Amino acid sequence: MSSAAQRALDRLPAHKRELARLLTARAVGTAPDAAATPDGPVPRAGGGPVPATLTQARLWRYARSSDPAVGTGSHAIRLRGPLDAARLRDALTTVLRRHEALRTHLTERPDGSLMQVVAAEPELSLRELDLTGVVDQAAEVARQVTDSALTPLDLAAGQSSAFRLLRLADDHHVLVLAAHLAVFDGWSSGVFLADLAAAYRGVAATEQPTVQFPDFADWQHQWLLGPEGQREVAYWHKELAGLRPAEAASERFVRGHLPVGLDVQVTRPAFAASAAHGATPFMALLAALAVVLAHRTGNEDIVIGTPTAGRAAPGLETAIGQFTTVVPIRVDCSGGPSFAELLRRTRIAVARSLAHGSLPVDALFGAGGVPPYSVLFALHNYPSIPLDLPAIDVEQVPGPPARHLELYSPAPDATLACIGLVERDGRITGTAEFNRAMASPTDVRALMAGIEKVLYRAASLPSGAPVAL
Repeated sequence: MSSAAQRALDRLPAHKRELARLLTARAVGTAPDAAATPDGPVPRAGGGPVPATLTQARLWRYARSSDPAVGTGSHAIRLRGPLDAARLRDALTTVLRRHEALRTHLTERPDGSLMQVVAAEPELSLRELDLTGVVDQAAEVARQVTDSALTPLDLAAGQSSAFRLLRLADDHHVLVLAAHLAVFDGWSSGVFLADLAAAYRGVAATEQPTVQFPDFADWQHQWLLGPEGQREVAYWHKELAGLRPAEAASERFVRGHLPVGLDVQVTRPAFAASAAHGATPFMALLAALAVVLAHRTGNEDIVIGTPTAGRAAPGLETAIGQFTTVVPIRVDCSGGPSFAELLRRTRIAVARSLAHGSLPVDALFGAGGVPPYSVLFALHNYPSIPLDLPAIDVEQVPGPPARHLELYSPAPDATLACIGLVERDGRITGTAEFNRAMASPTDVRALMAGIEKVLYRAASLPSGAPVAL
């Protein structure tokens, strides 16, 4: 790159530099040759530093400009039984040693680019607190869990995780786990707990996972520069052509949370009717939400963003890292379709979008860009906590809601809500994270009530009748 081009890059705002570097490298022919980029991530030679992902770069910027704790994800589990604290400490260290993502720190180069550097040995951050003499233990546990979620994790210093072990009695503990969202997604939680249980039992695998998160980041960086990545960008630009970016709020982004749920007496018959048309519960809910948004906005061409695991490549299912991306799904609500017809359109749209779900959302809309959707929607089906410790009962401890808007959206101030639902035993519950500058709790409840109303009508209306609010 010429010195003039480098100076031009340096004059760009920090949030645009990395994407500009990608595009510049592509334009001047310094991108990797297609033959040199494997079809999927493979162990990198030498295990050295690799470029940070675009998601990592966005979280890094946001932490420095707005909220230092934006990257902290935290939850807690209650342990009842004869816990061996020293054994647990060793098991935690074993898991950190096993996963490069948990030994990663980010370093910023003079040109503003970010690199992931993996430490050779883990550094366990574990605070052991004795609460046996505390009168109101429940209040102190809640305070510790909340404090963990609000405490920044400094990736520049290699602090990707931090743990607290709260001792309430000899046979009663609470383990608080915090990890930086730049290296840890929802799927990673299950991998971490399963590995922790194996290490505690003394049966942990000695070999590392086949593919580590930095291997994936290195491959993704090359893939984005190569022809396959460019074809995906072109596909999405065509797929989303004609859509305007969502409007950002005029006020500063302020987060809100609201527990939400759907009446099982409504969802059960609606899901049964949807299954008869080859649609999953996720497709049924997405279709219903599209109808609600069409009614709310007066626009029949609806785009909804849905977070996906991003682990399609072999070997990634046992890795810890931040693989999540967001896939836009465009649903056509025009013409007053019946629910069966709307399900058909939604089923096609979901399949088409997920088939092109490898592109990072930041590469699609650009650093600091605004997507053409203001609502994010996900339906999870989480298993029970995969922490099988000998003679110990394990249960989840309620804590502060997750903060996903900055993780999932390059433009949180243009996002109305992120609705995350969980299906357990046929019941749909979850949390809506919303932007108080754009919506109130009443608005969020209206969205959920609208979904229920559409599903109720879909199951009760005559076949072929238009479905609407």
